[in-house]
Amino acid sequence: MAEQQAASPITRSLAGQSEERLLTLFFGLYKTARIIEEHNTMFLRQCEMFFDLLKQIGRNQPTVMIKIVAERYFVNQQMVRYDDELAGALTVQTEWAKLGIGGVQFDADIAQSDIRRFFPAVSQVRPGADNLNTLKAKLENIGLTGITLLSAKDVETELPEAAEDVRRHFRTMARATFFTAVSVMQEVVVSTTQQREINIARTKRVVHSLIDHLARDESSLLELTAIKDFDDYTYAHSTDVCVYALTLGGRLGLDRPRLSQLGFAALFHDIGKAKLPRDLIRKPDAFDEDDWVQMQRHPLLGAKTILRNMKLDMHTARAARAAFEHHINMDFTGYPTLRHERRQPALFSRIVSIADTFDALTSGRVYMKKSIPPDVVIKKMRFQMQVKFDPFLLKLFNDVIGIYPAGSLVLLTTDEIALVLTNNEQDRARPYVKIVGDRSGLLQTPIWTDLSLPENESRKIVRLIDPVRYGLDAKQFILSD
Repeated sequence: MAEQQAASPITRSLAGQSEERLLTLFFGLYKTARIIEEHNTMFLRQCEMFFDLLKQIGRNQPTVMIKIVAERYFVNQQMVRYDDELAGALTVQTEWAKLGIGGVQFDADIAQSDIRRFFPAVSQVRPGADNLNTLKAKLENIGLTGITLLSAKDVETELPEAAEDVRRHFRTMARATFFTAVSVMQEVVVSTTQQREINIARTKRVVHSLIDHLARDESSLLELTAIKDFDDYTYAHSTDVCVYALTLGGRLGLDRPRLSQLGFAALFHDIGKAKLPRDLIRKPDAFDEDDWVQMQRHPLLGAKTILRNMKLDMHTARAARAAFEHHINMDFTGYPTLRHERRQPALFSRIVSIADTFDALTSGRVYMKKSIPPDVVIKKMRFQMQVKFDPFLLKLFNDVIGIYPAGSLVLLTTDEIALVLTNNEQDRARPYVKIVGDRSGLLQTPIWTDLSLPENESRKIVRLIDPVRYGLDAKQFILSD
């Protein structure tokens, strides 16, 4: 009992396996009820499992609530980790947003028969005709008084502390995952340089960790890609490209095996540079013609390195192709120069090309000795370099990065400086931020705030700011809470 009382807010805010299973069953039943009869054996079995879990979770509580708050899923006060099984919940989430529904509350003493009647009742929504009130009336008419539909407005004000704890916890987890990936990439480069065997299994595991975290909380990993002052940027660059590529792959709806292959290819896209002179990679001055001739060898060297040193499977085959093609443009310019016409670069190569270019230009490393602000880079890629990239993927990447990328510093109309943490899909001009300074200087205790809330109406973003110009260390703000 003492251990439970000492539990941190974070421990209390994250759901366990029972809550995860309950939510999975809920959305599954919600969709199943639309396509099969309510007396179907499978449907009845799922209702029974849902009922049993509901009773288990609510045994010491008067009610059990399932809620959607800020596109996150909660069972009572606990946030449920998002995984691949809940991908179908997006349909329900979108429908509920239109209807004004924020969740549903089940009384602890509800009968199993009420569960069987509930899902068919709420799944038969009439587009453009139903809303929260009409659905409430429908439940009352069939006698379901132990189940209450909650409004979106009500649930949004219920969980500020729990949501805040979870947000901070996910940022901590993101750092651990990100820096593990950087460390693994360092081992890969060292092993390649010293002709040692590469630990492929560990590399695949770290890709899976990145996939899992992006599925739960995309912004906290994207935020870390804004850190550019690594001692050796080579390792961080490959990790950044992997994060960007996996995020883009997720938006494309790639399944887990393909995401695994894409992440693996992104991590290894620049492995050919390990075969080039280290002085060339770290050269502080602009490249001369001889330097460029050498640098343009790295795609071919990368493909050869992968094919010669790794067991051939789908991961390595796609990684070799991405390494070879990521500097070949959509109009067949770029390098290596192709002697004969061929098909355009593969999907993974096109994704890695966009991620690689964006990170290189915003970092000011290797190709560009001076970094360019992310918003300027996106414009440059879309309008000055458009023949280089797949236009659909580039637009999708633009949506991923947003107007104010996670990890960037912005100036507010209140003369405050804030770090962008999470983009707001409904209003990209009003993200979730951490205010780190004002007219008096840096704040000792940063203010975490959602610019989309009514109380922040006077706080609007004026522009992105360059931390170097203001003598600020963006890394310090990103890595501290």
